[in-house]
Amino acid sequence: MDTWLVLMNACEKNVNPKSSEGQLELISYYYGYTAWLIGAEKFDTAEEYIVKSEEIIEKLLGESPKNATLMAYKGAYIAFTIGISNFKAIYLGPKSIKYINKSLELDPENIQGNIEKGNSMYYRPSVFGGDKREAIEYYVKAVENFEEQGLDVNNWMYINTMTALGQAYEVTDQIQLARLCYEKIIRIFPNFMWVEEELYPDLLERYKL
Repeated sequence: MDTWLVLMNACEKNVNPKSSEGQLELISYYYGYTAWLIGAEKFDTAEEYIVKSEEIIEKLLGESPKNATLMAYKGAYIAFTIGISNFKAIYLGPKSIKYINKSLELDPENIQGNIEKGNSMYYRPSVFGGDKREAIEYYVKAVENFEEQGLDVNNWMYINTMTALGQAYEVTDQIQLARLCYEKIIRIFPNFMWVEEELYPDLLERYKL
């Protein structure tokens, strides 16, 4: 993540504020880093990047109000806020879902929309409509669209989605599919230590594969 921070800061410094594509790239860097910060419980810093990201998203949505990717990111960053303060889920959860659903209404094939719908279904408690098996459907669709559009080479978001898919397979007891998913990740991106050194060997040991 130290390398990630260096790359992100370089992008932040050099991005053209008039370039929507460049701004979206910066948001994607913020997105990955913010998720890591929340996982590491570095909430104050995560909040800073949430604010930065939401400012860019609002600006770009003002210019392109029907951009499905931006809608998905907006829903994702609301979900990040819930990750920091779970008690906000009651009123922020429906708001996040609304933007994610709007993303897929605008473009059912949108990669980010499918990722965020998968995340929403995976992490939401079942009592509030969460369903890990349904999450798999959205992750699979996102992965297929990455591959069909040629966006699966050296793309961290693709690898991250593949990892989420593998974990979803595992938690729903689809162990052979989880194994194949992890093996595919190792084959195409062998330096991804989280899968190669943790998730995959843990799976093999847990199920005596």
